[in-house]
Amino acid sequence: MAPSAISPESSPNQSLDLNSYRGYDHVHWYVGNAKQAASFYVTRMGFERIAYRGLETGSRAICSHVVRNGDITFVLTSPLRSLDQLDKVSPDERELLKEIHAHLEKHGDAVKDVAFEVDSVDAVFGAALKNGAKIVSHPKVLEDDLGQVKVATLQTYGETTHTLVERKSYRGGFLPGYRMETDAKDPVSALLPEVRLKRIDHCVGNQDWYEMDRVCE
Repeated sequence: MAPSAISPESSPNQSLDLNSYRGYDHVHWYVGNAKQAASFYVTRMGFERIAYRGLETGSRAICSHVVRNGDITFVLTSPLRSLDQLDKVSPDERELLKEIHAHLEKHGDAVKDVAFEVDSVDAVFGAALKNGAKIVSHPKVLEDDLGQVKVATLQTYGETTHTLVERKSYRGGFLPGYRMETDAKDPVSALLPEVRLKRIDHCVGNQDWYEMDRVCE
């Protein structure tokens, strides 16, 4: 079953559900060559390939390789089309391609989104808006045969965004729209020392000179 987006109904109890952030869900990078970047993390940092999205899964605009070590999950995404091929993709994919190309031109390989797993997307989304966050995408539900995941994306400062992920109704290994890579263990890994990583400790939002006070305010 192809993944789909469904507009969720608002919950009357969402104000009571602001329980906790469960932690980092994943970090999403925009990179020039997602396959090559995934290979680097596998061979140098002990990650394993766990999921994939690309031409083989119906995505004609971008490809994403998902790698994991311990509780650390990176999504590495690259464009499959140049800016002179925008007429070959859908309007939504067209805007995404423009965004990725612009981000790569300005930053090179860099983090675009830091995603958090939360108990209630609606509750955290509402609290963030009250505290000045900007809406990138409203709460929506992604689904496939393995269940549903509710997501929403916000922006605080700078170009890095934050996606909220509520996955309590999902049995899959990552997200709808991705193919799990259960037999994708790199043979080189057997020849290399094990790299054991547990979790992401923190992410830093760097600021330009004399900008920290303004951002904090």
